[in-house]
Amino acid sequence: MIHIETDRLILRLVPLAALASTAAGNIKPTKALVGKHLTEEWFEDSWVYQLRYDQWMADPSYAPWSVRAIASKETGDIVGNMNCHHNPMPFALDGNEFLAVEMGYTVFEPWRRQGIAFEAIRAFTAWAKTEGVAAIILSISPENNPSLALAKKLGAQKIGSHIDEKDGPEDIYLFKC
Repeated sequence: MIHIETDRLILRLVPLAALASTAAGNIKPTKALVGKHLTEEWFEDSWVYQLRYDQWMADPSYAPWSVRAIASKETGDIVGNMNCHHNPMPFALDGNEFLAVEMGYTVFEPWRRQGIAFEAIRAFTAWAKTEGVAAIILSISPENNPSLALAKKLGAQKIGSHIDEKDGPEDIYLFKC
């Protein structure tokens, strides 16, 4: 398993069995696989875990890009999660083509506004760069001011907009690794 560490965090790759148990809402086995300090928030988007499970099963090379638990080194608490929507893939912008991934992330209450998302994304980005990824894509609701501020802090540039079937209007941001 490929874990990524920072001074405060461990980005733990979530095993297939934990994706399946999360998708099924099985709390006890998920805690045994992911971490005993797992909040109810972990289970709120069970459809995402099912989707990532299906992607991993269809293409095992997707594994390192799947869901990661963001764990506090100090307490062991699972403070959030992150995942890529797909394997690295060619992306063209302004006549240049490079490998990119689209990333999603969540930091659970009460750990928000502590720089955790920034720290986790920067660490993941450094790792992704070693795998040939040149850019990260973020889709952010125009109403999500904390994520918009984070995108700015990461140096992301708005490159477009779209309407997501589930989340509604989103602006698309890209930043280089």
